[in-house]
Amino acid sequence: MMDETDSTVTRCPACFGAPSQPVWATAPPATFTLRRCDGCGLMFTAPALAADAIRAYYDDSYYGAMNVRFNSVFESLILWFRTRRARKLLRMCPPGRVLDVGCGRGHILAFLASRGWDVHGVELNESAARHARDSLGLDVSIGGFDAVQFPPEHFDVVILWHVLEHLSDVRTTLDGVLRIVKPGGLVVIAVPNIASWQARLTRYHWFHLDLPRHYVHFSEAWLREKLASLNLRIVEVNHFAFEQNPFGWVQSVLNACGIRQNLLYNLLKSRSARNIDSPWRQLPIQSFFSLLGFVLLLPLACFMLLPECIFRSGPTIEIYARRETLGGQDGSAD
Repeated sequence: MMDETDSTVTRCPACFGAPSQPVWATAPPATFTLRRCDGCGLMFTAPALAADAIRAYYDDSYYGAMNVRFNSVFESLILWFRTRRARKLLRMCPPGRVLDVGCGRGHILAFLASRGWDVHGVELNESAARHARDSLGLDVSIGGFDAVQFPPEHFDVVILWHVLEHLSDVRTTLDGVLRIVKPGGLVVIAVPNIASWQARLTRYHWFHLDLPRHYVHFSEAWLREKLASLNLRIVEVNHFAFEQNPFGWVQSVLNACGIRQNLLYNLLKSRSARNIDSPWRQLPIQSFFSLLGFVLLLPLACFMLLPECIFRSGPTIEIYARRETLGGQDGSAD
């Protein structure tokens, strides 16, 4: 585990090796940069803040009041996307016991529970966890993920949906997941793709980079190798994510053009979730060009969904992998 008594940590969060190289030659005028581990090839944020220091980057504006980040229209879309994810699990697995790490307000778990699943969640944000427990009646614990609190081979499905990049100890997390998932059980991982066209083109302006909150930056190749070493057989890899990919293009290009970092994202968020109190009053010209850019760039960004999938270069990766049973064969079917 990383030493959380230090204010920063620079070791690789997967193999704990120290030697590393810069990922991109040109660094931004900022504190945090990316490095690639010489040992395992994982890319990570340097310096990586320890637990006591990173909390400042998860303030009330990050989550929004009651974990609601957007207006009612966008929140309805988010609920639809989460229901879509849950329906996919129904197609892949019969009802069983599921753990959602970073379950938020519990939308996925609530849908699965209504279909006969035994659902459990872990969530850092107290208001989101309270909503899941008090309003939806779900079994959700508040705090970080620690596999030791669960029995071995306990879950049929473990979900890590845009969670793994936020964790400082990748190796311990994945080892723990392997311990608690049943043989034949499903592990679902979604992360930003550092090898994507968006990341390579816009670099430190990339919307999904999110330094320093993202400790780790994954590629499909790295995840394939790591999951195979854990006896997890990949059954599907998906680069199509309408929820994240088109907006990622728009915001990343706007960032690269010199507009205030992620200003469009702030404009679309609810007031309680903004880190700029009044963007239209404080940055009226940049706000106007952000919305204009959104209108002009969105059609092209949506068009990019198809080639990103064909060339496996989408900005987000969804991986579905099964824990091999004894006598199981290696391989994948994407």
